[in-house]
Amino acid sequence: MADLNTLKEQFSLAHIHAVATRAGYLIDGVRVDRDSIDGVLKGDFGRRPRIEFQAKATARDLVRRDHIAFPLPIKNYDDLRVDTMTPRLLIVVLLPDDQSQWLKQSPDATCMRHCGYWLSLANRPPVPNTTTTTVHIPLAQVFDCRQLTGLMAKAAAGEAL
Repeated sequence: MADLNTLKEQFSLAHIHAVATRAGYLIDGVRVDRDSIDGVLKGDFGRRPRIEFQAKATARDLVRRDHIAFPLPIKNYDDLRVDTMTPRLLIVVLLPDDQSQWLKQSPDATCMRHCGYWLSLANRPPVPNTTTTTVHIPLAQVFDCRQLTGLMAKAAAGEAL
């Protein structure tokens, strides 16, 4: 069996893929993650919008009153904050502590628990930290079909996310 971190990574990608598929978008995976990009969300219509993303998953209790306080490695922070032609997002999927609760299935439904959240780090300032920096992801920024559609519309218009 794969180690727990690999399973979390795969589950977060499955969550992102499910949301993107339901919203009508495609995902291209990245084979070598040298630039903190795990995949590309893309539309095959209109201006062909694209958003690159870094996927993370955690079962740690990081939820505060109105945000998630997520410790992000400095390399990821720096790679996601640079000025690029294609907008970039951090997508963090929260998971139950108990791995058996991640996915519930019945003849009527498949339920993935808990939820994904997104954050754009574009144009954030450098930080003096050398290992991690805590980013605050608003709980209002749920990675769902509605918000993904809005993000892709902004990407198509060349607007900041």
